[in-house]
Amino acid sequence: MVKRFLLALILLGGVPIAAQSQTGVDKPRYEIVTYRGSTLLGSFEIELFPLIAPLHVQNFDSLVNENFFDSTAFHRVVPGFVIQGGDPNTINGPISTWGQGQPWQPTVPAEFSAVRHLRGILGAARDTNINSANSQFYVCVAPATFLDGNYTVYGKVTTGMSVVDTIVLSPRDVNDVPLQKISMFINYIGVNDTVPDPVVLTDPANQAVNIGASQVFRWSTVPGAVLYTIEYATDSLFNNIVLTKKAGTNQTIANTLPGSTTYYWRVRANNGGHESVNSPVWSFTMLTGAVTLVNPPDSSTNVFLNPVFEWQPIAGADNYQLQVATAITFSSFSLAYSQNGITGSQQAVPSLNANTRYYWRVRSYNGSVAGFYSARYTFETGSTTGTGSTLVPAEPLIAIYPNPAKDLLQLEVNGNESEALEVLIRQLTGQVMVQEQFDATAHHRVALPLNGLAAGVYIVELRHGTTFTAERFVVD
Repeated sequence: MVKRFLLALILLGGVPIAAQSQTGVDKPRYEIVTYRGSTLLGSFEIELFPLIAPLHVQNFDSLVNENFFDSTAFHRVVPGFVIQGGDPNTINGPISTWGQGQPWQPTVPAEFSAVRHLRGILGAARDTNINSANSQFYVCVAPATFLDGNYTVYGKVTTGMSVVDTIVLSPRDVNDVPLQKISMFINYIGVNDTVPDPVVLTDPANQAVNIGASQVFRWSTVPGAVLYTIEYATDSLFNNIVLTKKAGTNQTIANTLPGSTTYYWRVRANNGGHESVNSPVWSFTMLTGAVTLVNPPDSSTNVFLNPVFEWQPIAGADNYQLQVATAITFSSFSLAYSQNGITGSQQAVPSLNANTRYYWRVRSYNGSVAGFYSARYTFETGSTTGTGSTLVPAEPLIAIYPNPAKDLLQLEVNGNESEALEVLIRQLTGQVMVQEQFDATAHHRVALPLNGLAAGVYIVELRHGTTFTAERFVVD
């Protein structure tokens, strides 16, 4: 198969390509001299990115060291896209084999990164196997960002792009092969040891609040930088880094950060060989986070037509919105119930339709500022209501002890009514682990075996007459 984008590497010893330093690795530089037939066409210079794609850089340097590229051709020229070369078949082989490579050539594992395919970028050509790169490489003559993240970028042109432009505009056949052979000779010319300037953070403002998942984080563009490293931590010393991202531009989105938390962030610029020092540290506070839904549990069935919805409160939230809908999209026409300004973590809902599938979610708020939605749960109603007319949240009717518990949980029950008492123990996910029924008039104190529950946090739930109570406890 013809390798439409490829460069492979031979991991030979070769001369040292870079000097180690405290901030990175010096970038090796090369001059590529080109000829059309026997006529000098011109030269351009490149530098490689050992801090981003060390295996490809080592391979390229080893090939230059053994004069591998000398007399190979740029066998593919596509205006507005790339020039491609480095196939040994182009030295003496038939034109029909140019670009196919030689089957015994060593290959290089992919080293994909966030570096953008912009004009002048040099990358490794390959076939459909992402680890099939060998000696062939390409140079972009225009942005080709659709290649980002799918091909290994390992260098760029630093001077002489006009020569690259001349090559790409060469007369060519229907397979994009130049009608007159354009050969190359590559020479090592030294290193670039520059360190990029520090980054300046710009957005969001330092100590910003109510930052959502779609917030764009921006910083200054640093000359020569091709990659940026962004770190997010929960402490200003970055002892607890919770997210590290790479970006090929001066912005990113950190949409996986949980809410209700203050974070610190900083950025370093990477020029392919060295990283800058860290930027000054800025902080921001996320919107209130997503609550964990408790009841009705996800995918539960035969749920009462008048359920009490329950969720775990979240730090920083002072009110919640509950939505119950018949469609997964929660579109306005599908909403069976929607209530804002709920100040607790339970809400009774009037009678729902029997034998119907519903979806429900809760959104946290800090005042009027909307936070994150919870995960979406689903349930199916049965055909009956709960005991009494409508279950409503009540002041605690039980005292539970000991807490933490081990083998047995004691419950103090207000048993003045002649009603059945149902007690459940749930995991925080909503799964029922223990379920018992008692006669409230006969049992004012209930001993509930924990049946070997694993250590963790649980919810004990009491349905008693027309009331509903739930409290948390810990199993040691």
